[in-house]
Amino acid sequence: MHRYSKTVRIAVLVLVVAAIALQLPASAFGVDTSFSDVPSGEWYSGYVQKCAMLGIIDGYGDGTFKPGQSLKRGEFIKMLAASIEESYSTTKLKGVHWAEYYWNVLNEFGVLEDVGIPCTYAALEQTITRYEMAALIRNTLYNVYGENTMEVASPETNIGDYSVIGMAYRSAVEQAYGKGILGGIDAKGSFGGDYSLTRAQAAKVIVCLLWPSERQAVSFATEVLPVIDAKDSFAFSYRNMTTAERRLALFGDANKSYFTSASDAGKRIVTVEVKTWDINSSGVKYTRTWYVQVNAVVADEVKAIFEEIYNDPERFPIKALGGARYSDTLRHSWGCAIDINPTENYYINYSTGATVGSYCWKTSDSPYCIRPESSVVRAFAKYGWGWGGQGWTSAVDYMHFSILASGG
Repeated sequence: MHRYSKTVRIAVLVLVVAAIALQLPASAFGVDTSFSDVPSGEWYSGYVQKCAMLGIIDGYGDGTFKPGQSLKRGEFIKMLAASIEESYSTTKLKGVHWAEYYWNVLNEFGVLEDVGIPCTYAALEQTITRYEMAALIRNTLYNVYGENTMEVASPETNIGDYSVIGMAYRSAVEQAYGKGILGGIDAKGSFGGDYSLTRAQAAKVIVCLLWPSERQAVSFATEVLPVIDAKDSFAFSYRNMTTAERRLALFGDANKSYFTSASDAGKRIVTVEVKTWDINSSGVKYTRTWYVQVNAVVADEVKAIFEEIYNDPERFPIKALGGARYSDTLRHSWGCAIDINPTENYYINYSTGATVGSYCWKTSDSPYCIRPESSVVRAFAKYGWGWGGQGWTSAVDYMHFSILASGG
């Protein structure tokens, strides 16, 4: 996944603000930022000027901006793609729509994940809703800029129409509110997600996305900080240890290579609580809590990994989860391996044909299948954990993650 800095954009914005404050002529930047229907006293005038100065949004041939006019999906997708520094796409164009190139840019950045806007003429010509805008902004925050997620306290109280927001958009709306990028449209703080996004609103959203200092202060949201810095994970440290150092850290004994039972492991195996998504019988994703046993030395990074999986826009569903066990001498008996959704992510031995589980992402489109590009694989890899789905000489194990880079 791409991760880009906003440094250049912010530097330009500083110049834009300076130009506005000093009342420099627009020609100083070679861009006309004055529009006959954008009075200087309107709440959106500064946002429009900044976006116009950056080339993110244009006016009309008659000198107007039309701030109250609704945006089409293709138009907002272009604005968002233009706001991402050094963005480009190498995908071959098919001539579907004038905004196809910008759609490809956002698609390659992961901004279109779970938004439901296909690259068709009809889809890109539709008016974009505030719900769709929120989903795109959330994905840009986390998939492009790598910002930390926000925990919103009592969203049903702080977002006036929260009860009518569908599950598909609740996370996006919560994050946009929590970041101070979006606010309510009435005294109750209602979001109004079914309303179309206007050009004036879009200008504000883009500026607040790029420039955190422009965002509103939010008293009911707190930033979710990583439990552990990825570079400090035991999985990374393990690679530079001697065998004796590894065994001392894992088992407290330089001559021990695995635990034979829970009593043998004692206090070196601990239980961590993690949250994940799952899917109910109606097909709706919901939160569930798991208690997983792992080695104490990897407890913090396991919590951090699952926090990232849970907060990722993909909302990968987990219906079965396993940690430490003592049936063999490998990584599970160390407390340093995790199995996820074993039925949908099988193990197969190439030599014997022996299998555990029923299928994998290559043979099924089940939402429980772990795919190479999934948030699950990315989160584990960030902390140095390998995936058995990469395969080895004799087998492949799609359910399995461990502290070894090979996923063994």
